[in-house]
Amino acid sequence: MNKKTKFLQYNDRHDLSFPIDLVYLWIDGNCPEFRKTKAKYLRAAGKDTNKYVDATKDQIFCDNDELKYSLRSVEQNAPWVNHIYIVTGFGQVPNWLNTDNPRVTIIPQESILPQGASPIFNSCAIEACLANIPGLVEHFLLANDDMFFNAPTSPAYFFDANGRAKFRAIYRKNGHIVRDNHSVYLLHLINAAAAIEKAFGVRLYDYKASHGIDPYIKSSMQECYKNPILAKYINTTRRNRFRDETDVHRLMFNLYDVIYGRAKIIRSHSKHNGHNIILDCLYNLIHYKSVHDSAFYCTDAVESGAYKSNAKIMCINDSWCNSLVNKQHNRKFFDTKFPYKSDLEK
Repeated sequence: MNKKTKFLQYNDRHDLSFPIDLVYLWIDGNCPEFRKTKAKYLRAAGKDTNKYVDATKDQIFCDNDELKYSLRSVEQNAPWVNHIYIVTGFGQVPNWLNTDNPRVTIIPQESILPQGASPIFNSCAIEACLANIPGLVEHFLLANDDMFFNAPTSPAYFFDANGRAKFRAIYRKNGHIVRDNHSVYLLHLINAAAAIEKAFGVRLYDYKASHGIDPYIKSSMQECYKNPILAKYINTTRRNRFRDETDVHRLMFNLYDVIYGRAKIIRSHSKHNGHNIILDCLYNLIHYKSVHDSAFYCTDAVESGAYKSNAKIMCINDSWCNSLVNKQHNRKFFDTKFPYKSDLEK
């Protein structure tokens, strides 16, 4: 019995009665035509690339084959996934993807965005439209291409038997309410909590989305689209061609489900590595349960000790500041961790 067969047998136990789809956002930012079009619209929008480095840098759009390895991780560690949707743009399709496989569907961005919103370079805008994907089932997962099923993972990791989402979040008392004028991402989180407060009078500013694969409920998103207060945030976000400080983070949909009892918050703590050996050990020991049950997040898989992680979900961040050495280390990790070619590859 090889390693691949062992994993598949372990995961064949589907302990929930409903199907769960998986949605990816993917773009090949290395494409010259993509970069040319992006530069054109950046100039037209008058965007300051120095103010929000996490919104406009070319590196955040680069493709380093993470999606290929992420799909391998699905087959290896979560074969119960029902259907896979890859939302992309500019007519792009990964050249290694087997589009004849009935388990995968390519979704052009313009098919779910409002008319006239394309071309778009804003993941928040696309995420605000996911419920428009034709054929998407009620319960689904959302992943970036740099997220992986790191170990055998049960569907119950994401949803309970009643269909409630298990939403993992980092808890920090007013942890992201302080505005950071150099991180548009933190502004998006604030907007998500502010939208919920305005709509329901409930303050949920203490939660920050973890870097992992998150569960969503399609009908809840559709309800948000119709809510007169939340819809204003959503419609503004959908029209922002680039990430903007007015965007609302997808955290809003999770918090909406918390309000209505359709989701429960799982306290998350990212494992500490590489700061201070003694302090890291103490932190990981104190928060053992939540660290063990949380996504492992890193930029460099080799230097962070990703090989030793037994976390269910892993995010190897494709950051704008990644060096060539980081990318080389991560590719080495991918080839070692997920060596088996999946049925979704040609």
